Amino acid sequence: MADYLVLGGGLAGCTVATRLKEYDPSASVTLVEAGPDEHANPLMIEPMGTFQLHMSKFEYNYHTVPQKHYDGREVYNAGGKVLSGSSSVNYAMWTRGGADDYNLWAEIVGDKRWSYDGLLPYFRKTENHHDPEGVDPKQHGFDGPMYTTASARHYPLKEVLHDSFVKGTSLPAITDANAGNPIGIAPYTENWHPEGRRQPAGKAYGLKGVDVLTDSPVRRILLEGNVAKGAELADGRKIMAKREVILSCGAIRTPQVLLLSGIGPAEELSKHDIEQLVDAPEVGRNFHDHIAMAQFYKIKHPEKNLLAGAPGWNDPTYLLGVPADTVITASVPPDVLKAAMKADGFSDVTDSHPHLQPTRGHTEILPIYAPTEAPLTDLNIPFDGTCLTAGTLNLLPTSRGSVTLASTDPTADPLIDPNYYATNTDRVVLRYGMRLAMRAFETPEGQSFIKEEVVPKGYKALTSESTDEEIDARVKRSAATWFHFAGSAAMGKVVDTELRFHGVKGLRVCDASVLPCPIGAHYQVATYAIAEQGAEMITAAWAGKSSETNGT
Repeated sequence: MADYLVLGGGLAGCTVATRLKEYDPSASVTLVEAGPDEHANPLMIEPMGTFQLHMSKFEYNYHTVPQKHYDGREVYNAGGKVLSGSSSVNYAMWTRGGADDYNLWAEIVGDKRWSYDGLLPYFRKTENHHDPEGVDPKQHGFDGPMYTTASARHYPLKEVLHDSFVKGTSLPAITDANAGNPIGIAPYTENWHPEGRRQPAGKAYGLKGVDVLTDSPVRRILLEGNVAKGAELADGRKIMAKREVILSCGAIRTPQVLLLSGIGPAEELSKHDIEQLVDAPEVGRNFHDHIAMAQFYKIKHPEKNLLAGAPGWNDPTYLLGVPADTVITASVPPDVLKAAMKADGFSDVTDSHPHLQPTRGHTEILPIYAPTEAPLTDLNIPFDGTCLTAGTLNLLPTSRGSVTLASTDPTADPLIDPNYYATNTDRVVLRYGMRLAMRAFETPEGQSFIKEEVVPKGYKALTSESTDEEIDARVKRSAATWFHFAGSAAMGKVVDTELRFHGVKGLRVCDASVLPCPIGAHYQVATYAIAEQGAEMITAAWAGKSSETNGT
């Protein structure tokens, strides 16, 4: 029996488990992870190993259900199936998003602790910022476990690519996109260690004193009445919790574990002959993800070794992180969005609407000096230094989907339906971002290195003048995800503002599934902050109560 039982050894689980033990050394903490410990595996350590991890045994290699708005196409999705979860396999991009994103979250749930200012102490606590002399010390931390770097390598196309986006987008060049307002053209910030190695959550935080069980999938949470008492693993072992069970399996597996435990909507549980123990109709709903549309471009003069994979791409510093140095974040103008939002049935579509604020980062463009997502698009682009990627994301999707059960097997994949591209608003945002990227490459600066777009068979190259229908057709054919799923155990609907599960005592959810609305960022920073604040909340709740259990 442990005082705290943490289910899911991903980014959030490793963080909350470490902090719980640190804050109360007398407490026993057990962390259960479905995958193995691969912290020493070179593929997990070296930045260029990242490109070999999709479709490997180190990830959950999911596919969505057929997507209605992609003409029935299934979309590859993934998550880390190892200790430290996706922090062991991701591209390590380090973005917060805008203050207004978090302030909307706080407004939805009625608790300022989840606003930007409320979470700022936890952003800072996680961070060991790379430039203490050049940034606002009120915005950044300098002694946290997670080291950052920004645009730390001098790639050959750095200046001309930056200039093409300045001219093509009319966005400002900014030096710090992680200080509350990301709008502009900024250095690419990442949490590869300055020495060029990955910092998985479990390794960076340390897990000191935590009892870690790997290769141990969870079957279900064990309940006595409406009290969480522990968990049963897939192999039949049972682990009990004296104080609390903390569910941190991520936005796909967390709702699956809940449903397998008899916690969820009756109609879903009855499909699989699971007895409903707790009526929780919102479990698995409100699921959202960031659409990513990658376009690939052949460059002029590949013999100059301008991109990753080229024979002469051999500067040792190039291997210290993902081959990228610039990130572009833009807000879609209100006059472009309003008609789409009205067509989608939004109420009060006025200039004061949260989705129309000029500081909301609706879309992100990430140029990468390699064809990073090409294997997922059936384009057969060689990794040989001839082609780069321009990835465009919708960071604030309004489409909502679900996670439901495919079977009662805890090791089987659930049914994942992000409901991509379902709203007029989402279509307007992605088109706008793609046109910004194409406009940059159409400038004289862009044309100095861009030769042509690589297109799927039967499609023609897109330009900034392409019609909405032409862009939508390509999106339906090729758009994917950059693996930022969230919202399936939403705060305010499934958990309260202290992460406590509505209707179940002794159970909290602590991962990205609690996000009630999308954040305009890659979700590492936000998830670390959730786990940091969650650990403090849990510790405070049990201060001075060491002799009690979660049934008292």
